[in-house]
Amino acid sequence: MKHLFFCLLAASLSGCATVSRFEQGTTKIYSFRHDSTNAHLVVQGKNMVLVDSGYEENAEKLEQDIRDEGYDPAVLRAVILTHGHADHAGGALHFQKKFGTKIVAGAGDRDMMAAGKNEKLCSTGFLGSIRHSTDQAGSYTPTKADVWVNAPGELSLMTLAGLEGRVIALPGHTRGSLVVTVGDAVFVGDLFRGSLLGSGAETHFYMCDVEGNRRDVARLLHEIAPHGQTFFVGHFGPVDRVSVAEHFAVPNP
Repeated sequence: MKHLFFCLLAASLSGCATVSRFEQGTTKIYSFRHDSTNAHLVVQGKNMVLVDSGYEENAEKLEQDIRDEGYDPAVLRAVILTHGHADHAGGALHFQKKFGTKIVAGAGDRDMMAAGKNEKLCSTGFLGSIRHSTDQAGSYTPTKADVWVNAPGELSLMTLAGLEGRVIALPGHTRGSLVVTVGDAVFVGDLFRGSLLGSGAETHFYMCDVEGNRRDVARLLHEIAPHGQTFFVGHFGPVDRVSVAEHFAVPNP
């Protein structure tokens, strides 16, 4: 059994590329995974945005992922970063430089993105502890957003990119963490993660304020996305509303 666990762990964190496709009403969502990290292409009609951008070294692969689904990355309206860690923000500069795509990020992560280095990571369990040194050393070419979202503010996706939705500041995992809502789909970055096995919600590998994280999830469910049903996370997933409420012991409104 112990051998099986480590085999599953290695497979989950090995960097195998996958794509998952979802439809939420008039919205199409494509989740591309490289090195265990998701980037989500969100499409409504002719308008589309990318939520998170993976590691810098996978940016060209992500560009090809978009092409393989029949879309032209040159018409991306924005790359929205849920936070400034290397595995989520690293690929954004590729799209900004090559296509002039706007980068949207939380103002609280301005210094981290300018340095191109992960700020302090706090492990929440075994999986985080065995990866900590590698992930703490994560880096990328310093990057500057075109649009900064200040806490506790938000942006209209319609104004930004012609999509029906919102970009909301929710500091917690990092000082500049953002949440994106599009209909009943919610993109939460590393506010929590999906399970390695099954489809439940789990506390993220790294979180410096675990109790504060629970309060943030409560705010997400009750205030930010009271009608959200499917939560697209930065790692594994997606997860449903019930599993989020159950894992964080938050009443489900």
